[in-house]
Amino acid sequence: MKKVIFTQEWMAMHPYEKPDEVDQYYTELANAIYHALDEACFTHNFKNVEDAKQLALSIAGYFEDTLSSTGIWKAFTSECVKRYGCHIPFYENEAQYINSALTGNDAPYVEDEINFADIKFLLWHHYQQSAYVQEAVPFLFGTLEVAAKVVYDILDKEYETAPENERMREFLCEYDDKMGKDMLEVSRRDILAWFHYGCYFNLGNQRRLQFTLQQMANSPQGLNEQMAYAVQMDMTITLRNNLLSLTSYEWLQKICENQPSHAYWEDEDFKKVVADAEKERAVDHEQAIKDYNLLKAKGYGDKFVFLEDNKTLKEFFKEIGYELPANIHLPQKYEKGIIVCGSPYTGINVTYMQAHNIASPENPYYNADRAAEDAFGIISGNGRPFPYEIVCKLIDSNMLPDANIFTSKYVKEDGLRITQAFIQFLADYYLLGRKDKDLSPKELW
Repeated sequence: MKKVIFTQEWMAMHPYEKPDEVDQYYTELANAIYHALDEACFTHNFKNVEDAKQLALSIAGYFEDTLSSTGIWKAFTSECVKRYGCHIPFYENEAQYINSALTGNDAPYVEDEINFADIKFLLWHHYQQSAYVQEAVPFLFGTLEVAAKVVYDILDKEYETAPENERMREFLCEYDDKMGKDMLEVSRRDILAWFHYGCYFNLGNQRRLQFTLQQMANSPQGLNEQMAYAVQMDMTITLRNNLLSLTSYEWLQKICENQPSHAYWEDEDFKKVVADAEKERAVDHEQAIKDYNLLKAKGYGDKFVFLEDNKTLKEFFKEIGYELPANIHLPQKYEKGIIVCGSPYTGINVTYMQAHNIASPENPYYNADRAAEDAFGIISGNGRPFPYEIVCKLIDSNMLPDANIFTSKYVKEDGLRITQAFIQFLADYYLLGRKDKDLSPKELW
């Protein structure tokens, strides 16, 4: 078997430098996974071979994590159960939704073991997050099912004999309270940086850091080592590009919750650092709340208002006492059907070209046939037609019944059923939103 993935590439996903026999084993496993994916034609989905290699490395990392009981993937599935009622969106019990030969192994999900559903999710997630993929990727297609089967068979065969990585478990789970305060801080930041930029669980964070630093280096202000380090650490604390839109700090709190290392993330001084960083990035909602209250005062606070054109929109603004900011100009070319809605945190929202997607008795512009083609763009954020909070409101009000990630006529019916079953997860995934963080407080409505 030709070696495509080398030990140094495996080591780049780990917080220590010197490889041992365990790392050699997982490097070989990553190669076996890569070749299996290649034979299943799944690597052909990636224009960049490095993305395909990263997928193989990440699946090997998932296997290492599961065997070594480091708890990273378990924290993810536990959070999915809490939010969505299942360990893995789409793929756990998918036969309930899909009447298709595509559904293969539908065995019950078993915690702390490898699962067919896990492999399928990792394949879909990596393909969706590839640098060149801009559109939403349907999560059921033939090559994914075949690739997941061959990879699962490899891992299943290795499961009883594969070595645990004790160094990884010690790094992530242990805590030495005899270290001085300065050394504890260094250790905590090392763990954060590794998890955010190196762990198999997180995709694209290293690329985002490099892009940000390059922009700063090209600016008149320039970039020095101290600034680069500050940016790097700020991202580990505040950036929410990880799965389920949790920061790396929040993920480590969950992963280490029942381990001695939880002390790193419960430290009061560090919690203050996190709180200060979040406060610095916080959005000022004062003006949005004032604007929203104009809607609320006229009884439109929790409503979607459907208007014909700019003329009726201006009349509506006059009715509620809202003055359009001088720097905002209404589009002159549009189809009939303008949506006005709002929330305390988003203010007044005006949306064009989307009324045909919204199923509401008050909406004369709704068109189910067109919505079947276009409505999922609201979920995937194509063009960002609505803020996340408004999308959640549409979902909760069942106003997006036609939103379907699948466009092929052969799977459209089944695809609609499973898309609708996991529509909140999909909105959270694509819009990087969280209902526990991003919705207006109830008392402001």
